[in-house]
Amino acid sequence: MGLLALALGSLVAAGPSSGGAAAPAAARHASIKVATFNVLGSQHTRGPGGRGPGKARARITSDLVTAKRLDLVGLQEVQADQLLVLKRRLDDYRIWPAYQLGHGTLRLQIAWRERAFDLLDRGTLVTKFVGQNRPVPWVLLRHRASGRSIYVVDIHNSPRGRELERDRALGRQIKLLQRFRATGRTVLVLGDLNERAEAFCKVVGRTDLVAANGGYVSRRRCEPPERGLRVDWIFGRGLLEFSDYVADDGPLVRKVSDHRMIRATVTLRRKPRS
Repeated sequence: MGLLALALGSLVAAGPSSGGAAAPAAARHASIKVATFNVLGSQHTRGPGGRGPGKARARITSDLVTAKRLDLVGLQEVQADQLLVLKRRLDDYRIWPAYQLGHGTLRLQIAWRERAFDLLDRGTLVTKFVGQNRPVPWVLLRHRASGRSIYVVDIHNSPRGRELERDRALGRQIKLLQRFRATGRTVLVLGDLNERAEAFCKVVGRTDLVAANGGYVSRRRCEPPERGLRVDWIFGRGLLEFSDYVADDGPLVRKVSDHRMIRATVTLRRKPRS
């Protein structure tokens, strides 16, 4: 995390005082807990020998979201029976797109704690996933405690041997991230990119985003994070700092999915009052 701290430290350091003691840290910064989790769609566990039914695992997922006090989470592989449970049990959260784009567009969902954020805008980017057009959802949220606006994008790209499809999708997603960053706003990416080092090198190399678990890209080389690489990622940039990165594979997570729940704390610098 040393290089990450060097990259972001100047963004979160206290500014010069206007006289007297510096403001306490609590007055300058606000933190949120974020996560990405592939919940393993219901069709993968039907029949003997699999994990529990989708609805049962969605109940565990909702319990994990509340127990970990997540403010913001990107979910992948959500299916209709699972979304029903998530919406009912996560009553303190708002979810996009939920059912608003049609039954065939449920797999990617962004959930955020309503008391922490105001929704400013929302939309999708359509990319290919296993031969089908699939909307990649994004939202623009205003974090109430810091006053900062944040673009959040939830991604799930094609698995296994679909390299060309995956590359094309990620290329379009990177262009979206570049457009969002050009506004000067903070950007967070949550998702299952189905790639490890290659995804890191492309996202960090072609944008100014950094990964929550470290690593760096220079003009001559790409150094992915030293810890065990996974296909699930949290990236971000703006007036933020990442900490407390965890790839959670606890017993409840293992009951839900074959993926880990990737979590991190995002500390945002408060917007100065005009």
